[in-house]
This record gives sequence, C-alpha cells and structure tokens, in this order.
Amino acid sequence: MDPLMEKLSNAFGPTGFEGDVSKLMEAELKKSCSKVTIDRMGNVIGTMGKAERPEVMLGAHMDEVGLMAKTITEKGFIRFIKVGGIDDRVLPNQRVFVRTEGGKFIDGVIGTKPPHMQKEEDMKKPIEYKQMFVDIGARDRKDAFDMGVQIGSPIGFNVSFTRLGNGLFTGKALDNRIGCYVMLEAARKVKGDYAFVGTVQEEVSTFGKGATVSAFKYYPQHFIAVDTAVAADHPECTEDESFIKLGDGPCISIVEAAGRGNFSDKKMVDWLVKTAQKNKIPYQLEVVEGGSTDAARVYNVREGIPSIALCVPTRYIHSGVGVASEKDVENAVRLLTAALKSL
Repeated sequence: MDPLMEKLSNAFGPTGFEGDVSKLMEAELKKSCSKVTIDRMGNVIGTMGKAERPEVMLGAHMDEVGLMAKTITEKGFIRFIKVGGIDDRVLPNQRVFVRTEGGKFIDGVIGTKPPHMQKEEDMKKPIEYKQMFVDIGARDRKDAFDMGVQIGSPIGFNVSFTRLGNGLFTGKALDNRIGCYVMLEAARKVKGDYAFVGTVQEEVSTFGKGATVSAFKYYPQHFIAVDTAVAADHPECTEDESFIKLGDGPCISIVEAAGRGNFSDKKMVDWLVKTAQKNKIPYQLEVVEGGSTDAARVYNVREGIPSIALCVPTRYIHSGVGVASEKDVENAVRLLTAALKSL
C-alpha cells in the first residue's frame, strides 16, 4: 500500500485540531485538482471542472476521536473530557500525546487506580473516564503549565501504523483516514465536475458541521461520504448483529442510524451496485443501526442533496487499534473511480 496511508493514520488530528491532516490533504489534492482552498471551518476543498454545483461532491472527514484537557490537578495530572464517541474501556493504560499551543508533542499515559488498591466490587465494574487521568511526568500543576499544557490542550492516541498478516493493517484514526486515502486516490484517476472535501468535526456532529458548510456553498448535485464501516467478523459479534467482513469489499450504505441518519438515495444505491457488478468489484450492502456519516448531514442541505456513503470495513474503530484490509481499500478506490467515470 502507498506510504500515504501510513502518513495519514499517524498524523495528529483530534476533532477541532485537524491542521496536520489538512496539510497532507491540501498537498495531495493539489496534485489532481485545478483549485484547492481551505474554508473558515478548516475544510480542505479540491475542485476540478465546474466548481459551482459540481456533479458530485465527495467528503471524507479528517478528524479522529480524542481527548481534551479539562483540568490539571495540584500534583500535575491532567483530567480530560472525551471528544467523540470513545468507549471508556479502551482508554486505561493507553499511551497518548498532548499537543501544546506551540505544536510540541508531550508524551503521556492514561493512568487509573491499580487493582491492588481497589475493592473487590470495584474491580467488577468498568472504569469510567472521569476516574482516569493523563500522567506526563509533571511534578505539579505549575510544572505541567511550564511544559506547555493548557486547559483545552488536545490529546490523541500515541500509536503507530503497523502491517499485520494476510494484507491487514492496524493504526489509530483509521476512521477516517482510510476514507481520506480512498478519496485522494480516486481524485488522481478521474476528470469531471467534482469536488473533493476533507471535512472537519464529523466525530462530534449531530446536525452537521464541516460537511454541511461545504455542501451549502457548492450545492452539489450528488454527495458521497467516503468513510469506514463497522466490521463484525470477530468472536464477540454475531451475524444477527452484522454481516460486514474484512476482505469482502467496500460497503454501500442503505440506511444510517436506523433511519435517524441518512436514507441513501435509491438511484445512487443502484448506481453503485450496478457499477460494482459491471466491473466485478466485490461489495457489501450495509444497514446501520448505530452511527452515521457526513451523508446524514448533507442530504437535507438547501432543497435536498441526494447522498450516500461508501465505507471500508474496519474492526475496532474509535480506538487506537483499528484493523482493515488493503484489498478492501483497493476495491473501494476501484468502485469509486469506476462510478465517477460512468457519469
């Protein structure tokens, strides 16, 4: 796989602090698009052909779930909030980065009370994030401030991209640096009236943030969110919960968040399915009960924009150890490219 996927995964970019990722996106989009801009929210927008009312706008969110410094104790430990949907159970004992205002990265670990000091009944309960803290080795609160930590400092997982067996890879922020990679690769291979947008603040959106702003400005005729899907092919999930598997191809989303999110435009579903079948590209159909994509934010912009999500199956998203398949990524690029060319 192109080293770009590794760079995207390793880049620091919790919600609201997508700057390092946007620099990568801007540089790559300039290789394929006629014009690249960054709007006031931080969305990176590459256009080719007719910029106003493009035939298709593609959006891949750049942000990752993370943490933010809320308070600093007298002894110099950082209490934090969660930014985005993180299960408390993935947090204990993680290595993290705290980023200072000046762009310096401070290493830290998420600490908790050790089992030796817990009561038996406490050990049977999951630890809540409010009981955790980040230890950066500070002597006290003043020392933490002198090191560059502030209230509001962003905190991200300190995990490096790694390849596993059988064409799988793991890393942080695969949701949604995989989507960023797929969109960038498709942009290299097509020409037409398209807009390619690296969107911000998707992980904390309820009624729309970055994607909504770009969609309102450019008002595309169609919108495709390029994102990740929850793969359930491991021992703790059943087929009653999901059929989505690594290696079986990208997912064409039909419904998000049990209908509270996007109901994919029927013509767009047919378009992607027929494109996959014609080009012998494996694909999976996805009905999502929990979770949604930027498509859920865009479909009701202005007079309505037909929208759909094309997603790459990924295990363990919203943690530091997402796992995905190179084959699925490649087939997502193939399907997206073929679909755009078919227009």
